Amino acid sequence: MVRRLTTAGLIAVLLITVALVVACGGTSTTTTAASTVTTAAPSTETTAPAGTTTTAAGSMTTAASTATTAAAGPATGEPIKIGVIGSMTGTAAPAFPAIQKGFQLEVDNLNATGGINGRPLQLITVDDKSDPATAVSVATKLITQDNVVALVGPLSTPCCLAVAPLAEQYGVTELRWDTPTLDSPVLSAKWSFITSVGPQDVADALEKQIAAAGWKKIVAAADILPPNFQPLQILQTDAASKGFTIDVLKDTWQLDATDLTPQINKIYAAWKAESPDVLFVMSAIVQTPVLIKGLKDLGVTGPIQDGPVSGHPGIFAQGPEAVEGLYVIGAGVLNPSQLPDGFPSKAVMVDFATRYTAKYNEGTSLFAGLGYDSAHILFAGLMAGVDDKAKIRDGIEAIQNLPISQGVVNFSATDHQLHGGYNEWLVKSGQFTFDKTLN
Repeated sequence: MVRRLTTAGLIAVLLITVALVVACGGTSTTTTAASTVTTAAPSTETTAPAGTTTTAAGSMTTAASTATTAAAGPATGEPIKIGVIGSMTGTAAPAFPAIQKGFQLEVDNLNATGGINGRPLQLITVDDKSDPATAVSVATKLITQDNVVALVGPLSTPCCLAVAPLAEQYGVTELRWDTPTLDSPVLSAKWSFITSVGPQDVADALEKQIAAAGWKKIVAAADILPPNFQPLQILQTDAASKGFTIDVLKDTWQLDATDLTPQINKIYAAWKAESPDVLFVMSAIVQTPVLIKGLKDLGVTGPIQDGPVSGHPGIFAQGPEAVEGLYVIGAGVLNPSQLPDGFPSKAVMVDFATRYTAKYNEGTSLFAGLGYDSAHILFAGLMAGVDDKAKIRDGIEAIQNLPISQGVVNFSATDHQLHGGYNEWLVKSGQFTFDKTLN
């Protein structure tokens, strides 16, 4: 089996998860802080709600920016147009709502508290249908006809790779939402930035947990998602030099598998035969409780470690007891109140989680945090350049020590990707409890 899957594949599992827990052909939505107009033309203009009055401006500092938002009151100046390439339909669609909610919440908040130098952000959101050709079409329109000063998205890696040359051609910043993989081309583009963390940083977090826990012998299994199986490939390469052994089972499982009994039995047999210090079961959200409960029912004892994909409230779908005692690596957004005092992003994550839950009546997750992160990276660029595209790009590249859900942003001329930001969490009494910072 060839286990190659981009972010679109990662999102497919949420087709099930969304049911449990809960922009393309010319269709677009324009969001401003003024009024709502719906037309029968290819675009639909709507107005964003006023948003909350708590400002997060303190989290938008950058080493290159001296511009600030207005002191108080809603932004009333000329709107600054931002193109948002989302996946309202197609394979990546189930994850987009949480990202959009997190992003929109921060834009509403910024507009309600002065905007960028008194100017509100106007979001023109389009559907790429999770299709690269459509992504190119809508991105071209956003740049050449709508005259946006920056692009946020797309969500799937194929769409991001398709749009990246346009960002270079027209000199427009692209803030990508996709998850980098070991198979992705090295990001060397001047105008593109990745606002998520790749498998190398997942592996680094796991290796630091291995060292901290003193685990020497590991049995591991994973589904077909790159954020799950690719870090294990890195661990296999590093094992000898890091002082541990790891047996990664060859058998895997598809995201739509409903009967996981064969996988549970094989993992249990390996655990029984090898007596490892820990089991690594790297699984997708909705399958996590099935696997963990199944292994416990067979008699597995000792620690079980999972990866960042399971850092989501959806793992409690079968009740908290199904995943009690599970270890998960994840960002601070999982349960910000549990973060230790002095943690770089604790204040901004507690504030974000409070506002997000109050507005949407649901907990924050990896995807909501991604919306927050991309918004504040964008704000830093806008504070440096307002509507000057080159200055926006330069302002983003100059970001240092910006606290976000995935840790702290430190971009440079040679590195446009996020790194680190993972913590070890223990599932206890139906919530993620903080254990330690990993990277």
